Amino acid sequence: MSDNRSIMQRLIDAGYPVSEMDHHESDLYVYATKLAFDTILTWLDDNGYRFDVMVDVFTDQITGRKMYDIAFGYDPYWNDKCGRMIDNG
Repeated sequence: MSDNRSIMQRLIDAGYPVSEMDHHESDLYVYATKLAFDTILTWLDDNGYRFDVMVDVFTDQITGRKMYDIAFGYDPYWNDKCGRMIDNG
């Protein structure tokens, strides 16, 4: 059975707090936690994507914490641009 949930939805379903998500345009930013890492790796594997292509790691300038920048992962961007409706609560 395939899992068609977006990476944003998978993170939310796994318990990653929406309040700790950010974005720029269509890219989703989440803090580099074990939960986020494990969820991202599963999503990448399920979809045949590579970490080095879909995810960048950077340091948040405000908190100093590492974050993942997930390309094209911010669902509301696609809702606005394409009419794709994903309800993330």
